[in-house]
Amino acid sequence: MQINIKYRPTFALAEVQLQPGEMVRAESGAMVSMSSHVQVSTDATMGGKGGLLGMLKRATLGGESFFTNRFTAAGAPGEVTLAPTLAGDMVVHELTADHALFIQGSSFVACQDGISLDTKFQGMKGFFSGENLFFLKATGDGPVVLNAFGGIETLDLDGELVVDTGHVVAFTSGLDYTVTKASKGWIDSFLSGEGLVLNFSGRGRLWLQSRNPGAYGKTVGALLPARKE
Repeated sequence: MQINIKYRPTFALAEVQLQPGEMVRAESGAMVSMSSHVQVSTDATMGGKGGLLGMLKRATLGGESFFTNRFTAAGAPGEVTLAPTLAGDMVVHELTADHALFIQGSSFVACQDGISLDTKFQGMKGFFSGENLFFLKATGDGPVVLNAFGGIETLDLDGELVVDTGHVVAFTSGLDYTVTKASKGWIDSFLSGEGLVLNFSGRGRLWLQSRNPGAYGKTVGALLPARKE
């Protein structure tokens, strides 16, 4: 399997080249085009465990679609192109069995078939972060395609870094985080417009997006005319 990212950084598109019999899993609705002999099937397990209950856990708590689609090159090489909903960059991370990858729910695009996706409970710190209560946890060997809203920055962190909750794309095992106030006091944090942040610590790789989807949605939504009942 070969994955090429085109049209970076604003309107990125993932071009997946498949050898006969190879499969790629993609988020529901991500497909832009595919070769005529590529076969599509819907997978309720997302490569994880637990059957239907596992699917519901990942879909409801992980922020992902209920289903992923499996694209298989049947009898000949094939091509599938994939793109996220929001405009921005994409990156391919080569996952290995010795490191897990934790993905903010809406940043998952696709992965090689055989990679397991599950959820990592954040507990109360996830609740207070104002973001998803769960990250998707990817384990196994093979490529994983991530997307960002806007540009994507890859950091190899060895120490600490404070990140706004809406700008996290993904991070590898070896990094942990706590949820803290952006300023010393609650009033200062509220007035600064920053609110809560994630304080990452440890050693690992961290991906950030240059735009905050939640903040963008609120800004654009306030400018739209009211819906007519």
